[in-house]
Amino acid sequence: MTDTQEPTGVVPYLSLAGRAREAIEIWGRAFGAEQIAAYEENGHLRHAEVRINGGPVFLTDFSMEPMAAFQPTPSIALHLEVPDGSDWMARGKSAGCRVVTPWQQMSHGGFGRLVDPFGVIWSITSPKPGY
Repeated sequence: MTDTQEPTGVVPYLSLAGRAREAIEIWGRAFGAEQIAAYEENGHLRHAEVRINGGPVFLTDFSMEPMAAFQPTPSIALHLEVPDGSDWMARGKSAGCRVVTPWQQMSHGGFGRLVDPFGVIWSITSPKPGY
């Protein structure tokens, strides 16, 4: 752990039903996730924190409901605003994410979406060239 700064604001917290370590590895390859903290309990991650593009994401192997499995929803996406979204899309795809919306330049800039192997949607944008 190299960064002791406590996150502020809204932080996504995902319960991944025993797949938190796998998520950290895939997100590292896809989005440059850096593990900041990890606390184990009985061989599982009780709590972990990663930083992706400077922002925190919390995750755990456990659920608030003992029998609940992770249920991804198309209503929520983790959003990344990056200088070169097409590069981030390519990295995500090579790390095992599926392209949902191919990278495209739009009037406001670039946009694309991926879904990772856990069902989490990643929305990626880049500023309009020249901005």
